[in-house]
Amino acid sequence: MKINKANMAARAAQAANMAPKLTDRFAHARELSHANPVSSLPVPVPAVAAPMPPVPEPTAPVTSAGGDHAGVPWVTQLVPQDQIDPNPFNARKVYRPERVTELAASIGAHGQETPGLATIRNGRYILVAGHYRQRALRTLGNKPMLLTIRPDLADRELYEMSYRENAEREEQSALDNALAWKELLAQGIYQNETEIAEATGISLPSVNRTLAILKLSDTTMGLVKDFPTQFGVSVLYELVQLEQCQDGVEQALICAQGVVSGEVSRRDIEAIRKRLAAPNVPRKRKETARTYKIQKEGKEIGSLKTWDSGKISLEVSLADPRERTALISELQQRFGLSE
Repeated sequence: MKINKANMAARAAQAANMAPKLTDRFAHARELSHANPVSSLPVPVPAVAAPMPPVPEPTAPVTSAGGDHAGVPWVTQLVPQDQIDPNPFNARKVYRPERVTELAASIGAHGQETPGLATIRNGRYILVAGHYRQRALRTLGNKPMLLTIRPDLADRELYEMSYRENAEREEQSALDNALAWKELLAQGIYQNETEIAEATGISLPSVNRTLAILKLSDTTMGLVKDFPTQFGVSVLYELVQLEQCQDGVEQALICAQGVVSGEVSRRDIEAIRKRLAAPNVPRKRKETARTYKIQKEGKEIGSLKTWDSGKISLEVSLADPRERTALISELQQRFGLSE
């Protein structure tokens, strides 16, 4: 179909004449504003999210039943300090005051960013992990503690979860482990040291040596408790062995002080222990021999050696068989020897 350009131009002109002029549009707008003032128009109200309901408090006591807790929901909430009891099987036994102070300063500035972990027994919150945080909150005016609640934790789980969290945050000291394992064995939570090795992933010989450090004297142990992180298992075990030597208790304390100052190593303690453990036997005085050369017809045929202790050594070479036989016969008669 051919397009008639003349017809298109005529139609465009007709549409332009029929469209309302700009002045007419402004007049129409003013009429609408007088008929419908802005104040009478409905104003949309922004939607406001409904407040989150508070986390429900537990309504019934929960007892330890074990299990893997599959599908059991966890709840995080603020709990007053007077409702929280310490973990009876806590892996950490020694707390450093300077660490509490550092943590209190951080929480005071930023709040408690990481919740503690707790379970519920007999209507009370049992703090599984987070005892450093609890101490820090107490120094800040006994503030409530943010806790994640895991129900139905067994006794072994109370220890093992505490041990794992401590290992991730700040490595357990050898003294912490020794004190905790002694209590766990005494209360029958673990039947033997092999079970502790399996639960912690520490070798059985290391578990044995760790428990042995509890044999340290009270004096040395007191120093170790003041600086627990500076004493590894191997150092403490050497101190135990050193104390078993004569005058070893005094030497062990001196060595422990040297460990704290960084002047004494495990090898130093081992060397002192070995020196004290060696039998105190007088050294044998070296004797000087007197030597007499034996000659025959101007030729040296042997020697005779004597010592102050009475020892006599004769070494002689005789080519003539008759001379050898005569000498041997003489010596046999002299010392009562027989064939």
